[in-house]
Amino acid sequence: MLLLLYTLIIYFGASLASGLFLCAERLTAGQSLIKPKSHCTVCQHPLCWWQLLPLISYPLLRGHCYYCATPIPLAAWVSEIIGGFLGLFIWLTAAAPSFTGLLFAGLFLFSWIDIKQRILLPVLFWPWLITLLLLPHEPLHLTAMLLLVSGLGLFAHFSRGLGSGDVQLLAGIGLLYGFNSTIQILLFACLLAIGGHAFYQHKTIPFIPYLSLGIWLQQLLSFLH
Repeated sequence: MLLLLYTLIIYFGASLASGLFLCAERLTAGQSLIKPKSHCTVCQHPLCWWQLLPLISYPLLRGHCYYCATPIPLAAWVSEIIGGFLGLFIWLTAAAPSFTGLLFAGLFLFSWIDIKQRILLPVLFWPWLITLLLLPHEPLHLTAMLLLVSGLGLFAHFSRGLGSGDVQLLAGIGLLYGFNSTIQILLFACLLAIGGHAFYQHKTIPFIPYLSLGIWLQQLLSFLH
């Protein structure tokens, strides 16, 4: 029974991640989130239900479109695996699953958009943050937010080492987590970004995915302690 429950949770997380990945794809391409239906981006053929099964369809199709044999981006399948893992992680560790679920759902979407366009969309970020603030959670840390906005804002302005989206997200994290935890998250993110620098070489590094990983590590360490 427990195995069935965990399987359903993993599949729910993978399904949500699949939808969020599609949203990121369409938003960065300037397309509607509603129309058209899911289709191959090369041959434009609509996809059948069995070609849209999270975690299953990619290996079933051997990573290629059923109609034109165009390779399907591996990132789509990886996103589903990450979503399934996150779903189970939240279920097993989170004291407030609704808050933590919305937190990571937003971070997941922001990360893919940042990877594709190096941007944090305010039209998505602010409703997400406001909704998080309305959910039950620990007291807000206004001082931490102000310190982070001031310090990181100046750093971003003079060094161009951070984007405005990174500063906004860090300010939101500071408001939710407090100064000490946010500095820990930022440290994790910087170390991970250094490790991932080789993948981007001279390109601008998308920092939001590393911040998201930093938040996950902080959550994991808090649970283990």
